Amino acid sequence: MPTNHRAKLATIKRFDQLIAYLRDEMGWPIARDSFEQVEDLFYDFTAEELGIDPKTAAKIQEIKRLRPLSPRQPWGIFFVKFEPKRLPVVALRRILSQVALKKRASANSAERAAWAADDLLFVSNYGEGDERQISFAHFSGAKDGHDLPTLKVLGWDNRDTALHLDAVARELTQHLAWPDDHADADNWRKRWRAAFTLGHREVVTTSKELSIRLAELARNIRDRIKTAIAIETEKGPLTKLMKAFKEALVHDLDADSFADMYAQTVAYGLLSARIADPHKKTADDFAAHMRTNPFLRELMETFLKVGGRRGKAGGPGIDFDELGVSDVVELLDSANMEAVVRDFGDRNRDEDPVMHFYELFLSEYNKRLKVQRGVFYTPQPVVSYIVRSVHELLQTEFGLSDGLADTTTWGEMLQKIPGLTLPPLTDDPGEKRAIASDEPFVQILDLATGTATFLVEVIDVIYRTLESKWKQQRLTDVQLRAAWNDYVLKHLLPRLHGFELMMAPYAIAHMKIGLKLAETGYRFAADERARIYLTNALEPKVRQLSQTGFDALAHEAAAVNEIKWYKRFTVLIGNPPYSASISEPEWLLRRLDDWKQGLNETKSDLNREEWKFLRLAQHYCITAGIGIVGVIINRDFLDGIVKRRMREHLERKRLSGY
Repeated sequence: MPTNHRAKLATIKRFDQLIAYLRDEMGWPIARDSFEQVEDLFYDFTAEELGIDPKTAAKIQEIKRLRPLSPRQPWGIFFVKFEPKRLPVVALRRILSQVALKKRASANSAERAAWAADDLLFVSNYGEGDERQISFAHFSGAKDGHDLPTLKVLGWDNRDTALHLDAVARELTQHLAWPDDHADADNWRKRWRAAFTLGHREVVTTSKELSIRLAELARNIRDRIKTAIAIETEKGPLTKLMKAFKEALVHDLDADSFADMYAQTVAYGLLSARIADPHKKTADDFAAHMRTNPFLRELMETFLKVGGRRGKAGGPGIDFDELGVSDVVELLDSANMEAVVRDFGDRNRDEDPVMHFYELFLSEYNKRLKVQRGVFYTPQPVVSYIVRSVHELLQTEFGLSDGLADTTTWGEMLQKIPGLTLPPLTDDPGEKRAIASDEPFVQILDLATGTATFLVEVIDVIYRTLESKWKQQRLTDVQLRAAWNDYVLKHLLPRLHGFELMMAPYAIAHMKIGLKLAETGYRFAADERARIYLTNALEPKVRQLSQTGFDALAHEAAAVNEIKWYKRFTVLIGNPPYSASISEPEWLLRRLDDWKQGLNETKSDLNREEWKFLRLAQHYCITAGIGIVGVIINRDFLDGIVKRRMREHLERKRLSGY
């Protein structure tokens, strides 16, 4: 009668039950005296050292090594018994990563080789009461040898579904059964390691399939982060990084939002690097695509390091990928990215794949988050129309012949427009100081940058404008390239700004700006950056910045605070988020009251995010005394009854809608 592996696995809660299963059903030649107390392993560490809350960290009660059952056995097999306490898998991974070998002079070379990370198999027993659990864990090495190994866990407990138990039984019986040929160590390694690797899948060739697979892996990373934060102390690596973000940049950040930020940034950032250069591998080229922002480059490295990818080399434990980043790298490197991009192009010829992929990815990753944050793809023709319209209005209404490319100063504009005065240095009430007269008049801000679609279009319009002008002046190609590189450094980057709250679009925006400028022949130097900042555009400037332990975050916070204090914008563009109220800064709500005066309606949607962004754009124009707003906005603006005070206020402040 065939063995009902599902039923047997469901009853296994102790080592003696597991040993009987391994011996009777899987052919392991285990005798009663097969175990020895281990003195060769180093596992003297505390929960605090791992950043785990001692209240939730189960301690190791004992570790026993299974004596070699075959003279050519390549595996070191260890049974690890934890005290009866709840132990999430993420904590199990972190603890086992610290169980390292003592370096003994007497250990012979054969034994040291057999105990490499790839040859360790941990069988762990942990959990409380009826939820006591057995699991197998193995440090699965990266295929190319460059990334850190991932500690992959194969396990079950009494709450596992039948389908999962079937999957565990299949892996155990197909891969972890004792081999018939004990002498073939290479094949033995290959077979047992296969139990901890994803099964063969077809190579990804379509944008839809890639988005679904990538979103699945990103959700896994997100959930592991949330679990890790739940068991960490205040000194845990992920908790410390989350607190630094909250203090420096995103003040309403919580664990769920941080987990989303991390997972999206790593998963989609790595995807963006592959799309940008489909012929190269992902992880090692990632930093190269962050050249528009030293902060972002350092931040990406920190994300990967905290996640374990670049680990703690030289420490007592085994460097490993705690959060599953290597799974994303493996997926992307094995995907036929040329075919994916080609598939996308066949379906969406006029759309930017980086930008569209993000919306597709976010829909698969968390559709609710996509709607909540108001993330929607902006069609390229709409973006082009708005940017070109702003460009032409600067030429016709403001007398600036180069439009968005114009470098006319405020001092020169005072001569052009009677009654125009220099804007105040800050927007504080009663501010007496004014900005310098040599400040450029055309200062551009995308209020909700997203993936930088509008700013990339601005660069394109500016480049085409100047290229046409310089060709009329008969500049050679060499002279034109030199003039453009000089212009970008002195007149483009200092006038082009963006605010973005979500980490993944922020990273993508920097990459796209770099790619666009590279397309025009410009190359970023090491100390230059695009002026796109990670911030909530609706939050006000602050007088005193919080101190964080992370220099890069502190520098970014200081840079965006400086912009909010002293930069006077005259061109406001973008596609603000369309959603119910999320952020409600007091200073902006007071200004929204201007649009609510005298309204008798009991229901009003004026606190929606898109109206806040429109009011913010108006505030910037009022502070500057002049300006153009070119944003996508709810059509209710045109004839909505509740919007009548809004329209009156905009007209009274002499702002026209285009």
